[in-house]
Amino acid sequence: MKLDFLTLYIVILLNSITVAIIWGAIAYRYRNFAAARVWLAGCVLTTVGGCVLALQGNEGSFVLAVAGNGFVIYGFCLFWVGVRVFYGLPGGWKLSAIVTGGSLLLLVLLFDSLQGRNLVYAGGQSVPLVLAAYHLLRWKRHDLGAWIAASAMIVGIVGHAIESGLNIGLMMGHVDHDFYTMIESYALLCVIFSGVVWNFGFAVMSIERLREELAALAIKDELTGVANRRHFLAVLEAEDKRSRRSNRPFSLLLIDIDHFKGINDSKGHAFGDRILRHFAQIADESIRSGDVLFRIGGDEFAILLPETTAREAEKVAAALVVAVRNRSASQEGSDGFTISVGVAEWSADMSLIAGDLTAQADEALYRAKAKGRNGYAIAGLSVLLEAEGAHINVVRLSEASARR
Repeated sequence: MKLDFLTLYIVILLNSITVAIIWGAIAYRYRNFAAARVWLAGCVLTTVGGCVLALQGNEGSFVLAVAGNGFVIYGFCLFWVGVRVFYGLPGGWKLSAIVTGGSLLLLVLLFDSLQGRNLVYAGGQSVPLVLAAYHLLRWKRHDLGAWIAASAMIVGIVGHAIESGLNIGLMMGHVDHDFYTMIESYALLCVIFSGVVWNFGFAVMSIERLREELAALAIKDELTGVANRRHFLAVLEAEDKRSRRSNRPFSLLLIDIDHFKGINDSKGHAFGDRILRHFAQIADESIRSGDVLFRIGGDEFAILLPETTAREAEKVAAALVVAVRNRSASQEGSDGFTISVGVAEWSADMSLIAGDLTAQADEALYRAKAKGRNGYAIAGLSVLLEAEGAHINVVRLSEASARR
């Protein structure tokens, strides 16, 4: 098999165009997906490089060879930069410029030696491949796409290593020229087609990432960023099952922002939205690790407290009421706002389908609002637990009234 550089350059060009079209579609459709734009840029540069190299034919032209390989090597560097962007890592641009610039300098110095040029081509492309494969394999979480991309890059690195070894052997007179021509053809083809495979791996990674983001959006409240009602129902069901297995209780807090309708009517819905976001921030920073905050509709929020009794949940409710009253005035243009909280503890005789737990918490919330708001009520507790300096309304519901 005779080594035909023109054919190989055309193959590089066609492969690059194909992959660039794919990344162009992904980058256009998902415009906030930064890694796709970087990988698209890498494909465009390798496509331009393939065009320039194809123009020089089999004889080789100094200007076209240097320019074409500069585009290709920097395009390979962008595949590595794209991996960094995908995983949220900064940098990579400066080193990419250094690798490309160094490769071009060596290419100019060694241009009169065909084997020297081949070594520069192989080395300049291998450096970013090694870096990209390293980042893909060292990441704590490996998905199928990362393994595909890293494996393909390793194949490309091996192909370049074989090519480099053959060129060194040819320069030293240890390798027959016909053997070199045959083996190098296969090695270069492996490198070319490994590029298609690692881009396929990138695409699989992207699909998985986009799927995860879509799943996260499905359980997240768009306005406040906390979990939504759909996720609340799923977590409540899971916690009910866990508690029935372990016979350990959990508690639920239902929360309303006091006089929220009046806030909306007097200051507008945009201001009301700011109040909701501000409360979500305060609550998220005030609750314990492991407790989960939800927005279940309008100004109604819920907090699920795993493995927590009503007495323990009371401390969380009291601290939250105080935190909101003290910190809400920091909202620009606000005189502050308060909340009312209803607290209920799960028990094994409750029916989740019938909504017994939420009904008790809702009843407690109603009582807290009826007694003047800016406080909390607890279903089923009769012993008062004072919050030091809180000056908040505390209502106890008897066991009988809690279960009405």
